[in-house]
Formats: sequence, C-alpha cells, structure tokens
Amino acid sequence: MSEQNIYEKFVKALQFDVSEYLDSELTEFQTNLIEEATLILKDNIVETVKKFGGNYDKNKQKFDSFIKKAEKELEKKENSSIQKQFLKNYSKKLIELIEKSCVAIIPVKDMPWVEVLFRSVPRLAIFDKKVELTDTSIAYYGEIKCVISKTTIFGKMRDKKSLFAPIIGELDLGGYKLEDPKKEPKSEIYSYISAVINTLDSTITRNQLEKYHEGYQRHGEPICDFLMSKKDLFEAMENGRSGLESDRIKSNVAVCSIAIPLFGDKSTLLLVIDDGDDKNSKKFTRCFEALLKFSAICCEAPTTKKAEDIQKESTPQQLTATHAQGSQELKSWTEEELKETQKRDGTIPEGMSVWTEEDLIKAAEERGAGVPEGMEVWTEKELEELARKRQGGGLDIPEWIPDSSLVECSKCGYSLKKSWSECPICGVKIGSTASKPVEKSIEESENEKEDDESKEEEENVEEEDEKKEDESNLL
Repeated sequence: MSEQNIYEKFVKALQFDVSEYLDSELTEFQTNLIEEATLILKDNIVETVKKFGGNYDKNKQKFDSFIKKAEKELEKKENSSIQKQFLKNYSKKLIELIEKSCVAIIPVKDMPWVEVLFRSVPRLAIFDKKVELTDTSIAYYGEIKCVISKTTIFGKMRDKKSLFAPIIGELDLGGYKLEDPKKEPKSEIYSYISAVINTLDSTITRNQLEKYHEGYQRHGEPICDFLMSKKDLFEAMENGRSGLESDRIKSNVAVCSIAIPLFGDKSTLLLVIDDGDDKNSKKFTRCFEALLKFSAICCEAPTTKKAEDIQKESTPQQLTATHAQGSQELKSWTEEELKETQKRDGTIPEGMSVWTEEDLIKAAEERGAGVPEGMEVWTEKELEELARKRQGGGLDIPEWIPDSSLVECSKCGYSLKKSWSECPICGVKIGSTASKPVEKSIEESENEKEDDESKEEEENVEEEDEKKEDESNLL
C-alpha cells in the first residue's frame, strides 16, 4: 500500500462528522454566506429560515476527545509510518472545516419544493502527506414530490460534451441506505447529504459517467434521454463550475449533480454543487438556477410518478379512476359495484364506455406499432443481409464468382490467360483447339457426356459388325 493510501485510510478510520459540531450561533463568515445564498429567494421565502453553522468554541471538549482517539489510532502498527506532525496539521484543518461549515433550511412558495436547502461544502484533501482545505464550493438541494425512474447524475468530461447518466447498481453512500426509515426529510439530515456529496467524487460514480458515455453512446436510459433533450436545462447545468474547472479534481471526469428517487418517501432528492471561486454572487445564482430547472423538468419527465399516484397504487381498493399515460382516463369499480352489476343480468354499469370493433382497430392504429421511441426497426431485407453476413462467422465474405476471362488448358486443366501463348504447366500451345472455357454449364457438360457415350456405342457396334464379317469369311 502506498503512503498516500495509508494516510487516507487513517483519516477515513477516524470518521469525523462535522454535523456533531453544528449550532444555531453563527460566525460572521457563516452569516454572510447564508445571506448571499438566500438573497435570490427573498421574494419566495414564506417562513423563518433555519440556520446552523459549525461552532468549535462550544464543542471544544468534544473535539479534544476526538483528537485523543486519533492519537490512539496513530499508535497502531499499521499507522507507524504516519508522522505525528501530520495529526497536528490535520487537527488545525479540521477546526477550519468546522468554522466554514453552515447550512440553511429555506421554506419557499411557488417552487418545486416545500423547502430548499443551502450549505457550504468545505473539503479536506491529502497531498504529499499534507492536508489541504478547499472552501469555495456550495450546494443547493431539495426534495420534489414525485419519483423519477432511476438515480441520475450530471457530469463533465475533459474535451467532451457534458451529459446526464444513470447510476447502474447501488449508490455508495458510506453506510447510509436510500430507504433508511427516518421521520424527517432526508434533505435535512446533514450527514446523509454529506455522504451524497462524497459519493459524487468517488471513482465508482465517475466511472458510471464514463461507462454511459463509451459503452452506451450516451443514450438508452429514458430519463437521461429526456433530460438531454431539454436545451435550457442543459445550458444551466453546463454553466456551473465543476471540479475540472477549479482544478480540484485531477481526473478527466467530474460529477456535479445528482437526482435520487426515494420510493419510500415518495419523493426525489436533487442536489447541485458549484465549485466556483467567484468573489461575487454569480455562483449562487448559477447553482440555484441549475437546481430549479433540474427539479422542474424532472417533474415533467414521462417516466416520473407523482406522489399522489404512488399513494393510489399502494391502495388499489380506494381507486375511483385509472389513468394510463398517453391514454384516456378509465373509470374503476369496487367489488360491491361489480356484484350489483351481476344481479342486473350482466347489464353494463352506468358510465361504462362501450367500444365497437371499429373503435378498437382505430385505437390500435393511433397507438402505433408499440415500438419504444428511439428503438431501431429493421426491414426484412436488412435482416436477410444480416443473416447472410453471420453465416461467415460475422465476416462479410462475398460469394465467389469464376473469372470468365480465363480459359482452361485442354491437357492439364490449368487456368490460362487469353494473352498467353502456351500453358506454363504442360507446355501445350494455346489455340482454339488447345483450350476451352474454365467453367461450363451443367447442361453443356451433360450434352458432351451424352455425345461421348453415343459415339463410343457406335464404335462398339462397328467393331461387332467387323468381327462377324471376319468370322463369316473364315467359314
């Protein structure tokens, strides 16, 4: 294991959680940051904004206990290569991290969320046995009351176009589960959001973006195709600064946004991060605009389910109507209503539509062939061509056709060019009688064979006649 990995493993084992140091008493830095973050929302704020910030002074005893725990961890054999000076530097950077951490819960109106949250995103990183702190990143996030079909990320790639991509498999949340039973919204759990932010920088998540770009040619997942088609959303997401532009990330991929469906909560958590180091309020406007458009368009996605629809699906007995996307609303009946219908000798319930055969045929034509949008359709001719190619083990081998310009040597059968004067194999002179075409039709071959047989038969008859004539002469 490299020294870099040893240091990172040591820090990870300490499991420092800044949420344990949050307090309602804010520093000047925290107050100014939250004021800037809420300024663009002032006309939509409906109640008091809840504000929390890291407070070292009030939690000094707790922090000292943490450092003592770290010193004991440092004494372990596997950490013997870590210098004590590193722990001193690490503790100083942790104090800065605490003091630069803050969060605001903002109740709003006329927005996709009931409340939107803002937080600073200070980060610690280890380079060459030294701890560095970056404190320019911010995040806006919130929960919308509908559920998208799949966890979706947005990211940027060096020298390539940005894209939305699905998360295939489990999302690494550092021990948290998407469906953990919690009374409060997950957006209000500080450590849960920290886990979401950390997973955006993980190698596994960045690989998901690259895999969708290279392995799936950037399309195929309906929710991602829908989001990519929205020009205004795409431009807003691209305007944000990622870890690539800020040089915080050294790889070729940076993930700066995510939408997580929370099926148990009947909602979707959306989060957007901006790594800008702007000295003015531009990054706040950029980041919030991206979250606003991302949230609004996710609610419009064809595969998205509204919270009330999910509630109806979970209690089908209470349904009074069924609505399939892209079709008309269909009435539903309870078991009692159906029994009452049977008593009326099979008469149709009041309000039930009746379709004729022509109506059904017309409806089927309007729905089309049922082929999903974007799926390729092959013609019969294309399928025959594909089958022909596969007969050669996947190779497109053309059918062999004899060269009609060649002739065949009458003696040895070697194929000859018409310009040659003699056969290079047997030396026979090439002429009209010394050569013949390379290929003959089956009919010509059979005719020649019949002529040879009849000629041979005539010669045999002549020999028999001559033999009989000789015998008669002798007598």
